[in-house]
This record gives sequence, C-alpha cells and structure tokens, in this order.
Amino acid sequence: QAFDRNYAYGRFSPRLHRGAAIRKLTWEGHLDHIDGRRTKRLESRELQGGFGVELRSSDQVSVVYTRAYEYLVQPFVISPNVTIPVGGYEFTDMRATYTMGLQRPVSGVFSVQRGEFYAGHRTTVSASGARVNIAAKLSVEPTISVNKVEQPQGSFTTNLAGSRVSFSMTPFMFVAALVQYQSDRRSLSTNLRFRWEYLPGSELFVVMNEERDTRPLGFPDLQNRSIIVKINRLFRF
Repeated sequence: QAFDRNYAYGRFSPRLHRGAAIRKLTWEGHLDHIDGRRTKRLESRELQGGFGVELRSSDQVSVVYTRAYEYLVQPFVISPNVTIPVGGYEFTDMRATYTMGLQRPVSGVFSVQRGEFYAGHRTTVSASGARVNIAAKLSVEPTISVNKVEQPQGSFTTNLAGSRVSFSMTPFMFVAALVQYQSDRRSLSTNLRFRWEYLPGSELFVVMNEERDTRPLGFPDLQNRSIIVKINRLFRF
C-alpha cells in the first residue's frame, strides 16, 4: 500500500576507440521515492549514482554510491539480539565491485561495501559468481560473504560460504550440486539438480533440497528434505 515514483533515471555509456585499453565508460543514476498510500508520509527513498569501466579484456570495475532513507513502522529484527526501533533512518554507503571476464580460467565478482546502516554501520566483503574450470566438463563456483553489522543495540557478523559443482555428461545432460553454510542460522543446505534434454525443447528435471542444523554435536540433524521431479514436452505443429 504505497506509491512508488521513479523521479529520475539516467545512463550514459560512451564507447572509446578500438585501440584503447578501456572499452567503455558508464555513468548512471536513479532516484526512487515511495510514499505511504494512507499516511502520505515518505516511507522509502533511494538516490544512487554509479560509475563503471569496462576494459578491453572484458573485466569490469564499478563504484556505486547510495543515499537512502527508510521509515520503520514496526521494529525490525536483524539478529536474535539486535532489533532496530521504529523511526526514520537516513544512511549512505559505497560499494566497489570488480568483475573478471568469463573467458578467464578463474572468473567471478568481487565486491566491498562500507557505510551507514540504520543507526550504525555495515561492512560487507563478498566473492560471488566465481567460476573455476577444472576440466572441460567440470567446474566449481565458490561463494563467500562476510557481513559485519554494528548497531547501538549490539554488533554481529554473519558469514555465508558455499560452492556449486557442475558436471556436464553431454551437451544435453548435466548434474549440479550447491552446498551452503549460514553462520547466523548455523544451517547447512544442499541442492542437487539433474537436467536432461531428452528431445529438443523437452526436459526432465530431478531436484533434491535438504537443510540440516549444525548446532547439535555429531552429524548435522535433518530439518527438512524434498524431492521434485519435473518433466515437460514440446509439441510442434
């Protein structure tokens, strides 16, 4: 129940001449403004500006500045021991990102974010979308994120670590496994997926999801498990 108004948006991407080490420069920005439908009060506003550089090697570097405002109509629990009180909060932060080209043996997105977060501060370091080609048919995509939050009510750090392993038996069949650990919930989750395109446009999927609690001693306790089978058939007329 809110009005979302996008007041401004701009993007400018000049391309440089062929022999330059820099392929493209990009400037962009936007302003989002959300008012409550009944109260007509400002509930959320985000002003964002960014600058990016795309190199001839396909690597990309970007810097994004964000200035935001958010009004909390009820307490916001961000950690078991940390709750943000009701009220209006204005905060800013800066994020720098380096993206390596997909043609490299090792690629990925590496970012650092630092700035204000409600009444305190937040620092985030992450590596996502990383890909290591071990063999022609086998690849590993590790992911890691460290998020440190400092608030007047207390401080905490959450960690997320995981990896996706993909193996392609044929161009039409592959199996992938994603394993992730979340420190705040102390949970270990697993996603196994099998895909087979048995006919052009027709596919079979078999997916298994599992979540375990690592807090008890010994082997992690099973919290939930599901198996999903999906098949589709393309009919041509």
